[in-house]
Amino acid sequence: MMADPIDDAIAAAKLAALQGVPAGAGKVVPMRAALTGTTAGPVCISAESFLADTEAPAWVIDGLLQTNYVYALTAPTNHGKTAVSLVMALAVAAGRPFAGMEVGKGNVLILCGENQDGFRLRMKATMESLNIGLAEIRGSVFVLPKAGSLLLLLDQIKKDAEAMGALSLVLVDTSVAFFSGDNENDNNQAYVHAAALRELSLLPGKPAVLVNCHPASGAAKDMSRDSCVPRGGSAFLNEIDTNLMVWSDGALAELHWMRKKRGPDFAPMSFEYRPVNVMHQGVECHTIVAKYVDEERVRYIRTKHRELDGRVLWALYNNPGGTFREWCHDSGLIIRSGKKAGEAHLSGISRILERLKKYKLAELTDRDGWILTAKGKEEAKDIR
Repeated sequence: MMADPIDDAIAAAKLAALQGVPAGAGKVVPMRAALTGTTAGPVCISAESFLADTEAPAWVIDGLLQTNYVYALTAPTNHGKTAVSLVMALAVAAGRPFAGMEVGKGNVLILCGENQDGFRLRMKATMESLNIGLAEIRGSVFVLPKAGSLLLLLDQIKKDAEAMGALSLVLVDTSVAFFSGDNENDNNQAYVHAAALRELSLLPGKPAVLVNCHPASGAAKDMSRDSCVPRGGSAFLNEIDTNLMVWSDGALAELHWMRKKRGPDFAPMSFEYRPVNVMHQGVECHTIVAKYVDEERVRYIRTKHRELDGRVLWALYNNPGGTFREWCHDSGLIIRSGKKAGEAHLSGISRILERLKKYKLAELTDRDGWILTAKGKEEAKDIR
């Protein structure tokens, strides 16, 4: 039987993990080195044999997620990658359209490695938002509720998957929660990790694999959407099929792709994040859900946020050194309903101030707190 160099390299990395040695360290065989090893017997085939294995593309979400492909979904913290990916996963499990795209109903496996309690709340809230009952997805969604080395978990995942039936989608939340090495930006370790993620696409049904990723350190610092690529060095990006990206400007979040895309292009999709409360064990808990919005809603939100930004800008200009509550009162940012109706919308004004900072209209100083920049003062004068 012909040896598989990729399997050999993964086996070497598994052994290293069991021994407590970081992948790619010491005597562990690097993945790329393993690929250059010798094999017994012929490795080349005829064109007829090669072409006979051609398979037509099969879509999990039409035009977005393809079976047997590995996708990164990259976003900085608080930009909503988990919220958006949960909508995708539940749309597949229930056979519901996603952002206007057709979806084939299928089984979903979720590897939940970060904040399981928070993920449970968001999953419940997203199901309610999409009007999906538990009975509708019973037997269609499976969860691995812990973090760990994917290399060490792979064999058991493969065994468990045999009882799940054909899978359409595997959602990994997050890449770092299942990383097997000690340095995500080490090319060799990143390559081994990407190969382990690729193994998930070979589970029964050849599912699409969607991996929620934190951005490379540079992208996290400067918060530039143009540099929003996953951690893992060039090796990781080279080995996945597409890097999807979620980017939020505080008003809306956009789902598109960045730097790498295999398959046809698609138009950017917009989402808004809505705060919701869900009951859990008799306690009202707060979380957010992602909601797809069409072009008409996008125009409305953009207009509304420009108006709110302008009112807060004028409040700071008219009352420099004021408090959040004073600025809320001056700009009309008051909670309209619920237990806190009539109170200042403190979280709302915090988000708007951060947005004004992003646009270089305001800044947070050590001495004076929030103040308008010269550009912000000029904008405020134009408002009135």
